[in-house]
Amino acid sequence: MKIVVNEIPRTGLVVEETHSADEIDVERDDIIFREPVTIQAEVRREFDNLHIRVRVNSSIKFNCARCLKPGQRRFACDREIIKPVVEENIIDITQLAREEIILNYPDRLLCKEDCKGLCSRCGWNLNESDCGCGTDDESVFRTHLKL
Repeated sequence: MKIVVNEIPRTGLVVEETHSADEIDVERDDIIFREPVTIQAEVRREFDNLHIRVRVNSSIKFNCARCLKPGQRRFACDREIIKPVVEENIIDITQLAREEIILNYPDRLLCKEDCKGLCSRCGWNLNESDCGCGTDDESVFRTHLKL
């Protein structure tokens, strides 16, 4: 989505496009976009600056960083960017949105905020139940591992 700077009306401009994650090259091995990425931009010119508000919205799927279960959630970012109008006559909103998506990737994706993760001893998902590794009851341990 490219905008010619000199053609931005005084009242500003609102544009919206939808792209696949492949088209804008934003997918990672650990984050898969489940639906197209919607990019909305409001652009206005103030003297020698462009004020660009970029909103991105989609849905992602991932594996939880603690328990490794598949999860999904909305992915959204909203950012205002001020760029000086230099010799650039064309602004590429899609590239700005791509940069915002990459900068806003979460550090750790969790299935839920209080995810307990996996037992470091036996690998049991502690969100389902306690594995019993902290006790001396070997039968609880054997039940979970199906020994």
